[in-house]
Amino acid sequence: MRIRKAVLMAIAVGGLAAASACGNGMGPSGTARGQGGGPVGSVAVGSGVQFVSGHNGSTNPAVDTIPAGTAVTWSWRGGLPHSVQSIGSPSFASSGTKTGSGTYAVTFTTPGTYQYDCAVHGQAMTGTVVVE
Repeated sequence: MRIRKAVLMAIAVGGLAAASACGNGMGPSGTARGQGGGPVGSVAVGSGVQFVSGHNGSTNPAVDTIPAGTAVTWSWRGGLPHSVQSIGSPSFASSGTKTGSGTYAVTFTTPGTYQYDCAVHGQAMTGTVVVE
C-alpha cells in the first residue's frame, strides 16, 4: 500500500512539474501573466503609499523583470500625490508628480537593474525594474 501511495504521489508531482514547465505564462492577448494577473511591466501607483506590480503582486519594492525593449507603465489611482523617480545608475526618465488617475510609461532598451521611488514618499515607496 505504501509503495502504491508513493508511486501515485510521484506521478502527481511529475504531472504538476510538467504542466508548469509547458505552460507559456501568456495571457489571452499574448502578454506574459504572473501572480498579480497583469501583464509584465504594469505597476499600480496605489491609493495609499505603495507601488504594486500588476504582474507578480510584489509591493514596496514592486519588482518586475522584463525583456529589453519592453515598456513599464505606471498607473495612478487615488487622491495622494505620487511620482516615479529614477534613483541610482542606470537611470531612466522620471515622471512629474501626479494625483488622481493617469499613466506614465518608459521603454527599457538597455539591460540592467533600475531602481526607483516616489519623490513624495521616498524610501517608503520603492520599486525595481530588472531588464534582461
